[in-house]
Amino acid sequence: MKFELFKKLIEFFNENYFSNGEVLEYSIPSIVRLGVDAFLILAIVIGSLIFLSKYTNKKTVLLSALGMIAVLVIIMVFDLYMMFKLFPYLVIAYLIIWIIYYAPSIRTMFGDIAKPKKTKAFLSDVEAQETLISTLMQTVEHLSSRKIGAIITIEKEDSLNTYINKGTKLNSEISFELLTTIFMPGTALHDGAVIIRGKQIMSAAAFYPSTDKNDIPKNFGSRHRAAIGISEVTDAFTIVVSEETGKIAITMDGNLTPNVSLESLRVLLRQNIIVE
Repeated sequence: MKFELFKKLIEFFNENYFSNGEVLEYSIPSIVRLGVDAFLILAIVIGSLIFLSKYTNKKTVLLSALGMIAVLVIIMVFDLYMMFKLFPYLVIAYLIIWIIYYAPSIRTMFGDIAKPKKTKAFLSDVEAQETLISTLMQTVEHLSSRKIGAIITIEKEDSLNTYINKGTKLNSEISFELLTTIFMPGTALHDGAVIIRGKQIMSAAAFYPSTDKNDIPKNFGSRHRAAIGISEVTDAFTIVVSEETGKIAITMDGNLTPNVSLESLRVLLRQNIIVE
């Protein structure tokens, strides 16, 4: 009775999958291989659910693809019957899951391709660029000195439409008064990020995917983790003001630079505001 389940599985496979005369024998090696098959299927299903619930950046797509290749190698090496039959369906399910997950980004990508070139409000006017930098510097200095938390993202080449659409659309001229009002504690928009494109505030109260990094110091809160998260999936430049310390940090390319001085911030803004 102990191996009755495996006996039924072997009979099922012999009836449904081995029509070419090959049969799966009722033996200890066959039972072991079926057990490994069952374990792998459960591991893939449970592992995929954990993967999708915790990881959201582009690196995980590559890692999961490598995982699928590793599973295929194991199947071929150990000649696993059940997994060999189910593997094509696992690949199809894998592709469908990631297509669904990245559907908003895919729509944004094709939408941007369909748009005419130069739809972004590039700053070609040096005077306009300096005005914007001065406004941002005045805003950050004001918020920092009063320990008012803030996160300001400047769009570069990668479109932030996905996050703009999920936030509160403003499409307003940038001003010191508007920015400081947005981040004032107690207002409806102060919790999320402000997204800037060219000379416009496109959106406020925008929320980003939080980074999955484990080596971030505990004194960095949700704003810092969100700022790192958006820098991992786009080339955006983000300024963070800590509400605990008032210190300024910036994120680019998945990295966070803490304790940025106002002088350094001005230099970084000149380097990262898009100029045609």
